[in-house]
Amino acid sequence: MPWRLHLRAVDGREALTAVIASIATALIILIAHHKLSPTLALLAPLALTLVVIVLMRPLLAVCIAVAVPILFEGPTFGLLTFTQHIYDPFYKRITPVDLLVILAVAAVALDMIRDRRPPHYPRELIFPDILLALGMVCGIAMGKSGGSGLKSLLLAENLLAYILVLPVAVANLKVDADRMRLVIGGFFALAVFKGLLGVFEIAAHKGVSIEGTAALTYYEPTANWVVMVALLGIVAAILARLRPPLWMLLGTPLLIASLVLSYRRSFWIAAVLGLVLLVLLALSPMGRRLLVPTALFVAAGIWLLGSINFQSQNPIIKRAASLSPSSLSNNVEDRYRLDERANVWAEIKEKPITGFGILVPWNSSKRPLPVEHEEAREYVHFAALWWWMKMGILGLLAYLALLIATARLAWRVWRERTETIFRAFGLASLCAVAGLLVAETTATFTGAELRFTIVFAAQIGLLALLTSLPKREESEPEPAPERAIAA
Repeated sequence: MPWRLHLRAVDGREALTAVIASIATALIILIAHHKLSPTLALLAPLALTLVVIVLMRPLLAVCIAVAVPILFEGPTFGLLTFTQHIYDPFYKRITPVDLLVILAVAAVALDMIRDRRPPHYPRELIFPDILLALGMVCGIAMGKSGGSGLKSLLLAENLLAYILVLPVAVANLKVDADRMRLVIGGFFALAVFKGLLGVFEIAAHKGVSIEGTAALTYYEPTANWVVMVALLGIVAAILARLRPPLWMLLGTPLLIASLVLSYRRSFWIAAVLGLVLLVLLALSPMGRRLLVPTALFVAAGIWLLGSINFQSQNPIIKRAASLSPSSLSNNVEDRYRLDERANVWAEIKEKPITGFGILVPWNSSKRPLPVEHEEAREYVHFAALWWWMKMGILGLLAYLALLIATARLAWRVWRERTETIFRAFGLASLCAVAGLLVAETTATFTGAELRFTIVFAAQIGLLALLTSLPKREESEPEPAPERAIAA
């Protein structure tokens, strides 16, 4: 039988669109060929197409922007070393990860414009964000008087800007409760995978050495934070009498091993404090009244543990014993932190209102430093002092207000949500924030470390989003616990 070919008439607008797309593709290839290699020039149109696809899917854009900093480690990780290059700056301080964050925020904004949704600003974040915005202006003004250019100052505040915009962008995602279960389930899966990868790091003897002999899992804070929050979440789910799936229970030893073998004393203390608070809040109605006594008890226990003179060569015991005051003064890096803090505090007292400003180093020499690190005088191992010296008293208040606001959001999720997995995540975040406040007395992560700032800002937005989701109706049955956590 003869075949008949039916050709559809091409609309004029479709033809014009095809011509414009072809011309644009050719121009992209020519420009990329001139600026880049021929191979990258051919891939440029594909990359642009992927960018457009991601822009049309805001939840995917946000997940990519958060998952990449969690999955890809920096130069201190011995396995998969090629991933560290994603943090190499290509312009000033801007890295490819920064572009992912900008893409995620733009995707949410475009989705709101398409749907004509009014923006939702979490009320808990209004006051901290006002303080932070004013502090950033003050930091730029002081940095400008210190001789830095305006463009350099604006680019240097990119991480602080993420704290402003990323939580609000995540809070404005258009998702339902079922999709949120998938997101939180994916977070736990990433944490278990990071725990497994950390164990492989030690088994392959690729980790950074600690205490002279042992290798550690993760030195950088992001992986330890994700593992700690996931571990607190699993404990919270168990205490809430929720039956976690088997893969999550099997992954718990990996999380514990990864956190313990990181040898990060600050995260050890944060995890112990978080676990104690979690047990008290989850099981005892009087837990809120015991918060302060329990915190003092944990601090005293850690202090006594560090004061014991252990003779064991076990690196974990040696690391715990290094918490004693005599060990802190004998260790070069620990002594450096103490001397650094004293110098910064001496200089802050001269400018307590305005601080030093962005890109302005501290120069006090009240205490001579045992060692000198490159570009270390724009940093201090104490988050409150770092925010204070960068943005003055407004920065200090913004930092404290941000942690309080995060704790309030986590408290609301834990107390107001009916879904057990959401309540467990809220309680875990609440206790983790309390631990973070302690951990950042020995190092500065929030606003100073790219990966941690992105993940923490997204977590704040996720908590805000959970507080704004419609509550489950009483007549609507809740899904089985196994499926809820498995999602």
